[in-house]
Amino acid sequence: MISKEEPVGLTDEDIIEFLRRDSEFFRRNAGLLSELNLPHDSGTAVSLIERQVAILRERNMKMRRRMNELVSTAKDNDELFSKTRTLTLELLHVHAWHDLNEVLATYLLADFHADFVCCHLLNQPVAMDHLVNHEHELPHERYVTGSRPVCTTLRANELNELFPIQSHEGTGSAVLAPLAFGNNAGCLAIGSRDPGHFTSDMDTLFVTYISEVVGGVIQRLAQ
Repeated sequence: MISKEEPVGLTDEDIIEFLRRDSEFFRRNAGLLSELNLPHDSGTAVSLIERQVAILRERNMKMRRRMNELVSTAKDNDELFSKTRTLTLELLHVHAWHDLNEVLATYLLADFHADFVCCHLLNQPVAMDHLVNHEHELPHERYVTGSRPVCTTLRANELNELFPIQSHEGTGSAVLAPLAFGNNAGCLAIGSRDPGHFTSDMDTLFVTYISEVVGGVIQRLAQ
């Protein structure tokens, strides 16, 4: 805030002369106008007040847009949380590999708007639509380093490797979530025909949670 006390060494005439010489001062320091207390009575004070109101109006519009974005994000997260909760409850009732295969197909494909889903496992006695066994190397290892899910764009041949029950001719995208269950490993792959559906800037919090629950179910089935 501008002090009510006069600056030491400067008079009103000095400030007026400075502002007259530098007509762009308030344009370069637009934020200062929102802090000034100007009367409405006459002269240039009216134009400065109008400029001040315009700045406040612009800030208000930005705040409204930001608030709308936050509300929209909150609604999306609430819907995603509800779907994740439903999936988790269904996974708790899985008692066989066939049950897991059906739950993945029904809830991940339908509720999460995915086009493909496949769970890749290492050295497990499974051979189903959405559960694939591998004896040596898991197909996600070339894309993922560490234990966190990765979103990536994939070519047709890469989609064929990760989602073998479908035929892929174009580019798509996928989120690949490593699975850990006991001393074994696996990967939950969720894919889309849209190359821009799963992007590197996406939040993978819910996918991480789902992969942890799926890993726990697999560990129970593998015993």
